[in-house]
Amino acid sequence: MNRPTALVARSAALAAAALLTLSACGAAGDAEESAGSEAGDVAVEETTEVASTEAAAPAGEGTQVEIGQELTDSETGDVITIVSAVRNNPTEYYEASDNPDGEMVYLEVKVVPGEDYGGTISASDFYLDSAGEEVNYASTADDELTAAGFTYFERAPRRDGEHTGFIPVYVSQTADTLKGAYVRPEAKVLGEDQTIPEFRGDFEVPAS
Repeated sequence: MNRPTALVARSAALAAAALLTLSACGAAGDAEESAGSEAGDVAVEETTEVASTEAAAPAGEGTQVEIGQELTDSETGDVITIVSAVRNNPTEYYEASDNPDGEMVYLEVKVVPGEDYGGTISASDFYLDSAGEEVNYASTADDELTAAGFTYFERAPRRDGEHTGFIPVYVSQTADTLKGAYVRPEAKVLGEDQTIPEFRGDFEVPAS
């Protein structure tokens, strides 16, 4: 097995989220994963739909809208799916105080990592548009999200495989349709003259 080659983002603010590590995978593991994937495609799809429906039930006050937007990072092989969003959630988030124009959104994402890199995909990589400014996760709203019965998505280590959860994002100026994006920063291969360009995938959250 070759020694892993580290990658680090050039953006200091997102360096921790974009740290990637090159990893080698054996042929036997590839064959096993391929067979498992073919057998489980239908089951995974059905399970995702059921999980989304069941997750929305405990909240009671928010409204879930389906999205189903798949974003594929051709550089890393990661497949990011924006599964759904739960809109108009009650919140005690500090930015929501005395702001009738804002909205707390729970964004449901599914991450299937590629096979070439380690590192982590973070909640901070997902954005929604708020009056022309892109904002990411509301870090202090995780407790109210889990109290409402949802699974909090904080990070997804690539070595752990597929991961699904909800990210709380507060927009100070809501709209019928919200624009969003998944952004993986540019990353440089440490010790080598190689840079992986930034990946950006856009999506929309429909009206509830």
